[in-house]
Amino acid sequence: MKPASILKTIFLALSLCFISPCMAATDPRVISLVPSQTELLFHLGLGDHVAGISDYCNYPAEALARPRIGALELNIERIMSLRPALLVDVNNMHKKYALLFSQLGLNYVNFTVTRMDQMPRMAEELSKLLGKPEKGIEFALEWARATTEQPASDANDRPTVYFEIWDTPMQAAGDNSYIGDMIRKAGGSNILADTAEFPVVNSETVLDANPDVIIIAYPLSGTSSIEQRPGWQSLRAVKNKQIHALDQDLFIRPGPRNLKALEQLRGIIRKLRHGNDEKQKNKTKR
Repeated sequence: MKPASILKTIFLALSLCFISPCMAATDPRVISLVPSQTELLFHLGLGDHVAGISDYCNYPAEALARPRIGALELNIERIMSLRPALLVDVNNMHKKYALLFSQLGLNYVNFTVTRMDQMPRMAEELSKLLGKPEKGIEFALEWARATTEQPASDANDRPTVYFEIWDTPMQAAGDNSYIGDMIRKAGGSNILADTAEFPVVNSETVLDANPDVIIIAYPLSGTSSIEQRPGWQSLRAVKNKQIHALDQDLFIRPGPRNLKALEQLRGIIRKLRHGNDEKQKNKTKR
């Protein structure tokens, strides 16, 4: 922001706080800076506290009427006009605004979530901040029941998975990512071990790994474009028709809908394991 804009925003902030206290303890107003926080707040039954949401928010339906406050670039004047007690973020998506938020007297809270087991703590802390700690406790119990890792008799019992999040350039979820954690809990084995969270990959890497399953999680009309990539017809996943196009939002956003994503992955892997077991039985009978 330009200096003149900052001064204007600070003046607006002081005016609003004088008219109506910025921190309303009895009914704290929250602005969600990212879609994952919006989804979590409404899932926890705390949607009434939400005063504003990101331009990227598209779920749940009851959140969509809330005022929009920008996306990666925020409308600070709009935020101040909503008189929030709390601004919530995930994985430092808006870290560049932290100093300005502090200067404006805004309570900015960021949650770091890179593994599934960090979700309950975020829900519990967020619920406490809004004076409803029981909501977070309920969520933590629900999450623990649903995310118990699927057992495998040995490493060979875990189908190998390639999870692509973009095609130009080809970018995939590494084993150290949030999605990588989901694959592990679903009973799969990510072909991209010891990489960045979301590395750019080439066809040779995928061809060498020869995955059992290919997951595509970005807007795509069918899976034919994957099958038509040079050399990919030789992959096990292509031969066995194990290419699955899934909803990116369920996987990319750390939030309650991850449980649906996890169940989708488990279903794919469970079916594949069952098919492999049947093939092994038939071989034994011969």
